[in-house]
Amino acid sequence: MRRLEKMRSVACSLLLRALRNEAGSSFSGSNAVRKSTSWVPLGSVAWLNGRRKHTPLAVPSASTQTVYSSRLLHSSALNLSPSEVGLAVGEPDKLYSLVEVECRGHEPAVLRSYHTFVTTAARHLEIPVQEVLWPDKHLKRWTLLKSVHIYKKHRVQYEVRTHFLLMKFARLTGSTADTFLEYIQRNLPEGVAMKVTKHELQKLPGHVKPSAEVVV
Repeated sequence: MRRLEKMRSVACSLLLRALRNEAGSSFSGSNAVRKSTSWVPLGSVAWLNGRRKHTPLAVPSASTQTVYSSRLLHSSALNLSPSEVGLAVGEPDKLYSLVEVECRGHEPAVLRSYHTFVTTAARHLEIPVQEVLWPDKHLKRWTLLKSVHIYKKHRVQYEVRTHFLLMKFARLTGSTADTFLEYIQRNLPEGVAMKVTKHELQKLPGHVKPSAEVVV
């Protein structure tokens, strides 16, 4: 038993010494690798202490950083002419004297709800609502045989009711009209059709001249 204990203690001491020696050699090797990063090119392999070790990526030096910063400053400090930059001059906005929105549906309750939504949106966007009309509904009926080929006196009648809603908005610019129409069209209920009519204001063409009576 004593011999086994002595052998264990000796083996432990030898193992500790080996671990210490290995730790010291690896530490010195890592230092050597760190020192050689400024000289060894990127992606190369260094042979240190008889072992093949990949060198870590070297940090760019101060000279390369100044080159990058000078390039960025040089590119930002360029004075380009408007023709080279290609600045596009915006076209004048369109003017609409009237925009008519006509909605058609089979359920009057859906149209009434949509009318409340559209008028509320127009009020928040400060769009003047000129007029709201509810034209008469349109009825279409079909009278068909209840059976396929016989019993002519037994018939059934089908009816389709189409309700209308007409909203008129006055004095809108082109950008406002596009934004407003896109918003109300995206929230259009299912089963409702929409028709938009725009009345645009334009200048008289050059070949059209007022008559002498108008000038006088």
